Amino acid sequence: MERYRIANGYGIFSLWANWVIGVGTLMFIIFISPIIEKVWLPLLAFTIQLVLYAMVRRNRVSQLPVCYLLPFICSRVLFWSAVVMTIINFFHINDTLFASFIDNGNVNPDIPFISILIVAPVTLMVTYWAYKRGHNMSYCLDCIFRNGPAAERGFLGKLFSQEGQYQIRFLLFLSIILTISEWAYYSLFYININLNRPDRFFFVWIPIIFYILSIIYLGMRYFGLWTYYSQNLDGGPYQKASTTVLRYLVISEDHIYLKLPDIDRDDIKAGEEKYDTPARLSLSYRNHFSEYDIERYMTGLSGLTGNNIRHLYDSNNFNAGYNICHYACFIDDKKLVDESRLEGEWFTLSQIERMVADGLVSSILAAEINRIYTISMAWKTYDRYGYRLYNIRNYKPTFRLRDFKDWDVDLNDIQWLYVSENNEDKPFFRLRRIWRKYINHIGE
Repeated sequence: MERYRIANGYGIFSLWANWVIGVGTLMFIIFISPIIEKVWLPLLAFTIQLVLYAMVRRNRVSQLPVCYLLPFICSRVLFWSAVVMTIINFFHINDTLFASFIDNGNVNPDIPFISILIVAPVTLMVTYWAYKRGHNMSYCLDCIFRNGPAAERGFLGKLFSQEGQYQIRFLLFLSIILTISEWAYYSLFYININLNRPDRFFFVWIPIIFYILSIIYLGMRYFGLWTYYSQNLDGGPYQKASTTVLRYLVISEDHIYLKLPDIDRDDIKAGEEKYDTPARLSLSYRNHFSEYDIERYMTGLSGLTGNNIRHLYDSNNFNAGYNICHYACFIDDKKLVDESRLEGEWFTLSQIERMVADGLVSSILAAEINRIYTISMAWKTYDRYGYRLYNIRNYKPTFRLRDFKDWDVDLNDIQWLYVSENNEDKPFFRLRRIWRKYINHIGE
């Protein structure tokens, strides 16, 4: 319990620390720009970007990874800001050429970069792109592939999924304010002779003041979240320590057996108001189960014996206190299930797809079905490197649950998730594959 509590506390405050570090690197470039020669500022930005990106990659393979989405976004901002600065430096080689493009010839090469005029709009564009992409960014997809969707990752997974996007929106809001205010001051009041006191206040200290206020605000936010979490450690829905959940999808031919939600109960728990598998069990935390144990637990839940059970995949939380083991139980005769201890009805896959679209299915069940379908279709269409198995562009094989039990596909192998997202039928497949493999270290 204590280890679990410490791990979750570390996860909560890591969000605040990552904001301090990530946005702090941008503020450092803004602060240092008036006192460093403009030729060296892009090099400094590139160097800090590499350090920040090294931290992001190290976190990805650590034993206790946290959400480094904000530092990842800030590393992108530093990179593109440095690119813009380098281009401006290149134009400075020929002042006449530069003057024909910028500021109607009113250029003073003796004044250092006013970096907020570059960093703020670049931050706006990068955060807007991240906001529109949401969890479909390659960085977020990699996290989902490695750790499972938010519904399967317990307290920290849901927290990181929510707060990562909140921090992006918050940074987008700040970048909009700074872009408008700084460029308005530059256009209306700045004289391109030197940097006087009001100039330094607007171009340097205003962004830093916003940064300090954001640190205080987010510190209060995450301290309040930690206080609430601590008070609800024993009773909250995500704070059950040292727990393993076993989930069995009961499948017969092309149907899945689901428990109907009991919406008339006053004491209904979170998640039980939606359709889900009736065969699920919570146990003390364990990393491994024997085939005998899996069969025994299923028999205890349903009363059925001699079950054909297949291990699907495991979902591990960001800490060592919670995991989910997913299984499929294949039944030849539906009447055996109808007469068992399990309560529910049979649904086809097409019916479940419509229920998922209408939000009637539990998020974990939706994630299970999505993983089964996504990996199976990738395995039937491409090899492990994303190349087509058949020389037919955009070929879509059939998917039937009745055939699934005989397919030799490992749902625990996340390489198939990478293949489903980047394959020979996607634009720039080879270029994206090289970039992700050697730059982002994503996939094989």
